[in-house]
Amino acid sequence: MSSKEEELYLPVMKLLETMFAEVGECHLEISASGISEGMKKHLDDPAINILQTESKKPDIFGYILAEKSYFKRRIVVEIKKGHLTIDDVYQVKKYAEILDAYYAFLISPKGFKEIYRRFLLQRHAPLSISGYQPIIIMRFTGDTLERDEELCYSDPFAPRYT
Repeated sequence: MSSKEEELYLPVMKLLETMFAEVGECHLEISASGISEGMKKHLDDPAINILQTESKKPDIFGYILAEKSYFKRRIVVEIKKGHLTIDDVYQVKKYAEILDAYYAFLISPKGFKEIYRRFLLQRHAPLSISGYQPIIIMRFTGDTLERDEELCYSDPFAPRYT
C-alpha cells in the first residue's frame, strides 16, 4: 500500500468512475491542489469563494449525470492513508455542504478503529449531509473499493439509488 496519500488519488478516482459507469456519465478530477475552471462551471460563486478563502479543497471533486436524471449530482471524495477519525468525517461533511454535493465519500485502506465505529453506529447524524444524504465510507484495498455496509446502508452505485 502507498505511503503517501496523494498516490491513492488516481487509483481511487479510476475505481469510482468505473463503479459509477452503470449509473450514468461520471466526471471526476483530482482537486486537492485546486478545482479546474471546467469544474468551477458547476459551482456557484459563494462556494468557489469559500474554497479559495479557506484554501482547502476535497481530494477529488466532480459530478455524475445519472441516466434517469437531468441534474448533475456533485461528488466529493476525501482520502486518508491511515485509520479514519471523527475529524475526517467532519472534513468531508464540510466539503459536501459547501459544494452542495449529493455524494460524499470518505475512503481509507484502514477504515475506522473500533471505538469510532461504535460511536458512529450509535449516532447517525455525523454521517449525514444536510440531515438526509449519507456519507459513504469505503475501504480501498489496492484494486477495489469496498463500501462499509454497516455504516453505510445505501449503495450509491445501484441505478435505483440515483
